[in-house]
Amino acid sequence: MDNADVATHLENLDHRVDRIEQILPTLATKDDLQRAIEPLATTEELRRAIEPLATTEELRRAIEPLATKEELHDAIQRAIEPLATKAQVAAVDGRLAALDAALDERLAQLRMAIEAQRGDIQLLADHVAHLSTRGSSS
Repeated sequence: MDNADVATHLENLDHRVDRIEQILPTLATKDDLQRAIEPLATTEELRRAIEPLATTEELRRAIEPLATKEELHDAIQRAIEPLATKAQVAAVDGRLAALDAALDERLAQLRMAIEAQRGDIQLLADHVAHLSTRGSSS
């Protein structure tokens, strides 16, 4: 570092010290703060304001029975474990669609068989009617 750099740094330090010296008299000392706080600590109003607040021990006892994040995570995992995954549901949906299609096909076959039976019954009924009219005309 040359002399010019050192001189610049010293000049900057002088400016900073001047600003600090201007601010220092306005700052409160520890004694000033203690004197400002002392009346508050002895007032009945402050005591009444603090009295209903929970102590650290009371807060600890209130929090103690609560579950931790890990315990909640484990409980959720156990609860959802028996549930089906999306893939399993999709597979069941696929099988249901196939069963539905097979059922529709069987119903169509059944309808055709019923219609064939109706046709056969109608033929028999027509034949019986024809025979009964022929037998009554002789």
